[in-house]
Amino acid sequence: MQTGLVTFVVEPPIDLRETSRVALARISHSDVPIPKDRRRDVDRPPGPSGARLLRRFIIGDQAPWFMVEVERDYPTLAHFTLIGEHTYALTSPDAIVDVYIGHGRETMKGRGLQGTKAVLGNGLLTSEGEVHLRNRRLVQPAFHRDRIAAYSRDMVDLTLAHERNWQDGQALDMQTDMAVLTLTIVGRTLFGSDLAGDAHEIGNALESLLQGMGRYLVLGPSALRLPVPARKRALRSFARIDRIVDRVIDQHRAQGDTGDMLSMLIAAEEDGSGFTDAQVRDEAMTLILAGHETTAMTMTWTWMLLAQHPHVAEWLHDELDCVLGGRAPSMDDLASLPRTRAVIAEAIRLYPPAWIQGRRVLADVEVAGWTIPAGAITLISQFALHRSPRWWESSLTFLPQRWIDAGGAFSEEAPGQPRGAWFPFGWGNRRCIGEQFAWMEATMILATLAQGWRPELVPGSDISVVPAVTLRSKGGMPMVLRRR
Repeated sequence: MQTGLVTFVVEPPIDLRETSRVALARISHSDVPIPKDRRRDVDRPPGPSGARLLRRFIIGDQAPWFMVEVERDYPTLAHFTLIGEHTYALTSPDAIVDVYIGHGRETMKGRGLQGTKAVLGNGLLTSEGEVHLRNRRLVQPAFHRDRIAAYSRDMVDLTLAHERNWQDGQALDMQTDMAVLTLTIVGRTLFGSDLAGDAHEIGNALESLLQGMGRYLVLGPSALRLPVPARKRALRSFARIDRIVDRVIDQHRAQGDTGDMLSMLIAAEEDGSGFTDAQVRDEAMTLILAGHETTAMTMTWTWMLLAQHPHVAEWLHDELDCVLGGRAPSMDDLASLPRTRAVIAEAIRLYPPAWIQGRRVLADVEVAGWTIPAGAITLISQFALHRSPRWWESSLTFLPQRWIDAGGAFSEEAPGQPRGAWFPFGWGNRRCIGEQFAWMEATMILATLAQGWRPELVPGSDISVVPAVTLRSKGGMPMVLRRR
């Protein structure tokens, strides 16, 4: 529609029935057959009762704490029935390494990732078998070290531009603010697009999706059939995010190869074939949502913890002042910023954005004398293992110094935890392809902003975790910006 010199683009109304059909088709698709565990001839280890499971895991926001209790009460593994499926919580590092590394290729995604297909489609995070391996090979070049070095410059430039909107004494929701920043970074670095104008719409849609249907999507394909009010809001969110991603892809096709990752996806070929339009959409959606949401939550919890522990903030500031002296950081500074990296690692330990993950086993697996039959679901919880006093000294204390080794360098082995007690980016062949991108992004953001700022929590704020697809803060993170 055109009025005078101003053109208004009127989008068609959202067709909820069609959106539901598309979402159900995505959520029901699988690259490999999905087995079910219906064995009656195996003994099952003890576990929490059905009533406790319903009260603590399914209803309300207590699922992370339920997993902490299971890790405490059942020190190797526990069995329970979740939505009609035999489920095993693996609660020891040895059991986790055995199943997720030793038998990693004999597993497929669990119910939760199958549920996220409603919005992510069949992208790198959710695909299986040969489809996943092929797509990972095609996407891998985008995360080569040289490309990440180039991304780091954009990360800093965009953070500095974002900082210009900060004012001393300004009150804001840090959770929303960090989501806007990380979405802008993902848009520029991976898609060569300015998503800043879409940040609030994507943020609002994602907030509605994660806060509403997030807890239900972990239940799998049946989630979209639940007659809950959040379902309609989630469908609207799916449609709104789809439109933005489709627009970005259409713009890229019109512009031609711009050298960014989305151009690589469009042009990628292996053995004469590349991504279909649907696959480009699914990979783009995965990288936009997964790529910005996890880092946004990492930064949100990091700012909260620094505000709660001013002595740690001072320890961090001393490093930034000494190494950077007020200038912008670069990739070359990483080795000289061990405290910055340690603060981020400790925030991820206590508040891991990916707080739980599941795998369905495709063959019988023996764990500590128990048989986990083919088709059963296994769950491991970063939130529970990262907080366990069995594996971490002063496990509930925010202690970034634990990540500094005897030589003064950052090391993921420095705390002395066993293999399997620390897995913020997953395990094995499904380990997050964007791990180094995420570390770089979080480090550049914190080093840039913490030089000049020490945000404070709004007094009286009631901060609690919400176990959506990621670990979020209920009601946001109300903070007041303070210049140093």
